[in-house]
Amino acid sequence: MAVKLASVAAALFILIGSANPSAGQPNPCGLSPHDWCPSPPGDPCGRHVNERECRADPACEGMRYRGESVVSCISDGRGFWSNCPAVGCISRRPSGGPQR
Repeated sequence: MAVKLASVAAALFILIGSANPSAGQPNPCGLSPHDWCPSPPGDPCGRHVNERECRADPACEGMRYRGESVVSCISDGRGFWSNCPAVGCISRRPSGGPQR
């Protein structure tokens, strides 16, 4: 009986794990406030390793944090947010362009 129960439990565990479409896929970057996501290939702002360096470069802006937050992130108008972290650094988009 114990062996049969263990087999059923193992089969159920495998079934549940395979039913999850995100199982085995890497966690997308930018969902944790501690992430520092890579810039697109060739983007010169990718050389910055933290938000402080990114903010100091006038050619760069932050990548938007996409994780959960109690309140919406408030843009500071300079490509960063007053109450959310940047999770990467990218070249500034032309004014009026879509928010990344």
